[in-house]
Amino acid sequence: LKAVADYKTWVVGQVAALVGDTARFTDAVRAGDLAEAKRRYAPSRVRWERIEPIAGLVEEIDGKVDARVDDFEGVDDPEFTGWHRLEYHLWERGSTRGTKAFADQLDKDIATLDRQIRGLEFPPAAVALGPAELIEEVSEGKITGEEDRYSRTDLWDFDANVDGSRKLFELLTPALQAKDAKLTADIAAGFAAVDKSLAEYANPNGTFDPYTALTAADKTRMQAELASLSENLAKIPGVLGLK
Repeated sequence: LKAVADYKTWVVGQVAALVGDTARFTDAVRAGDLAEAKRRYAPSRVRWERIEPIAGLVEEIDGKVDARVDDFEGVDDPEFTGWHRLEYHLWERGSTRGTKAFADQLDKDIATLDRQIRGLEFPPAAVALGPAELIEEVSEGKITGEEDRYSRTDLWDFDANVDGSRKLFELLTPALQAKDAKLTADIAAGFAAVDKSLAEYANPNGTFDPYTALTAADKTRMQAELASLSENLAKIPGVLGLK
């Protein structure tokens, strides 16, 4: 499937840029610049969130860079590393003290991802399932605000997951259109609905309002839109014969 090769090229490019995005964040952390580190936190995660299903194929990296405190003994557990460990320090403790080792580790883990992803086999079935997995993650997890619980920057991740899912859908569209034009149109309409909902919380400078700005009614509506989109995206592997 040509889409798989094209997707791999795109992912490799995203991870290469992620190295720099992450370094801009960790440099601010190491410099002890709290305001700059907070400003760089959400943007440093965007490319990671776009490629999450594939990043998960690189063993252990996901757990090291993106695990939540719930998976550990508590906030001081040395095994609790990555973005959310640093997020906790910056927002809950309001300090960069004691964070250098975690900043260094995050850089190291992202460098490992960059190195390994190039040689990684991208299974066509995993690529075909990727769009649904990303949207399902938003509809079941991110919409509840559990991901960026200290910084409240969840909508950045939410938007990046939708972006990554859409990219995959676009690459699969020619093959999908030939097999099921109606499903293709339904998915495109689903993305348009989610985009419209997200746009209400997007700012002209490319940032997003905090998660706390979401009304209960908007959460309910978005959850329904996402669930419907995810359901349609989950049909892609079957339609393309890639189960």
